Amino acid sequence: MCSEPSDIWNIALVSPDSLLLANWTKKTIQLVNSRTGSTLSEVSMPSDPKRICLLGGERAAVTMSNNKVQLVHVRGGRLTPGTVLGVKANCWGVASSGDNVVVSYDEPPWLEVMSTDGRVLHRFKESGAAQTFKWPAFLTTSSDGFIYAADCGVHAIIKLDSSLHVLQTFSDPKLGRPFGLTSVNSDTLLAFNLDNNSIVHVNVNSGKVTTILGREDGIVRPRSLAYCQQQRKLFVCTSNTDSIQVYQID
Repeated sequence: MCSEPSDIWNIALVSPDSLLLANWTKKTIQLVNSRTGSTLSEVSMPSDPKRICLLGGERAAVTMSNNKVQLVHVRGGRLTPGTVLGVKANCWGVASSGDNVVVSYDEPPWLEVMSTDGRVLHRFKESGAAQTFKWPAFLTTSSDGFIYAADCGVHAIIKLDSSLHVLQTFSDPKLGRPFGLTSVNSDTLLAFNLDNNSIVHVNVNSGKVTTILGREDGIVRPRSLAYCQQQRKLFVCTSNTDSIQVYQID
């Protein structure tokens, strides 16, 4: 599935038939038809968009390079800009937690849960020698409400509850430096291993990590991924192509 030539930094699934693309080059968020690749709607961002997530069915949250989080309404096949939330540092990852927004930062690394009017509800921030995170660049939320952070700096995926208490850490040679992250269901995550250009399946109950796709399947310099459970399709964007690659995952 091809889109217009662009520098797509992140993708998010809206429905089996539509995806949101964070387009760094054009500084836009695009709603595209996942079957044809055609653009259905597009909205300009005040700054470069980094990561994007869905908040329920009709809103998305976008982290941007100007220390802001932009909310975007997704209604009737059209995008319209919403509230802009100010944050205190360089934000990267973004995920939903109920009706709230989870955001991650890199210098220093920490996480926050915010309401959609910008109030900080929970914060995970360490001091001293402790260092659970180095660069929690990607966040996702599972169907049972747990938050997962992929941190290629500590070579791990970290599980947190909705109040940002750390519950579990997943690390494995097959996981390598995890980048890009999506939840399949309450038991399963998919992530990239940047060390060998592969996509791995993580069972959060057993901790088992399994490689499912690799360079031989066209996974080169991966950047973001989204999974459609209804169709069992995996959508992948990489930094060496202007297309979204689609894989059937059985």
